[in-house]
Amino acid sequence: MKNRTGINFKEHNLSITKTPSFSKYDLKSPKSDFIYRVIFINIDGVMIVKGDFGNWIFCREFHPSKKDGVSDSYWAEKLTISSIQDPYNFDSEGTENRIREMLYEGGLEDYGYEGDKLERMKVYLEECLSCVNDSEWEYSYYAYSDKPDFLDAESVILCKSLDSSLLAVFDAFDEICSRMEE
Repeated sequence: MKNRTGINFKEHNLSITKTPSFSKYDLKSPKSDFIYRVIFINIDGVMIVKGDFGNWIFCREFHPSKKDGVSDSYWAEKLTISSIQDPYNFDSEGTENRIREMLYEGGLEDYGYEGDKLERMKVYLEECLSCVNDSEWEYSYYAYSDKPDFLDAESVILCKSLDSSLLAVFDAFDEICSRMEE
């Protein structure tokens, strides 16, 4: 089981409350009710997570077991179905690295660009580099509105990473799973 954040939930106390229609997993520090506390509530087919890492509502209940771990992408999907919650943040460093890789390491020729398209793509990516450390909105505005006409929207480089608070929630998920009886 990987730790995503460096937060150690192993020493936290886990209390479990179950009724026929409700279950609650309360993971909290033995030193304080207010440090790195995460509460998972299953009710009516959804899971609500609340605590020091924000409030999250998933469209599926969480039933921990020792043999299962947490799949980040699976649970991120369950967070976004029928929701406006966004588990991802703009990753300017990842975007910049990907642009630099295309421009300088792999070479645009390896992506099939040649002639006029190659030159236009170089100019476009250089301009993307100049604004990649702006806000997501500013970068996206440039990257999508000034892209060459031969480049489709799915090919615009815009990397995202999971929200760090959500990663802490996933670490807490995994800790609860590790404590379940087989």
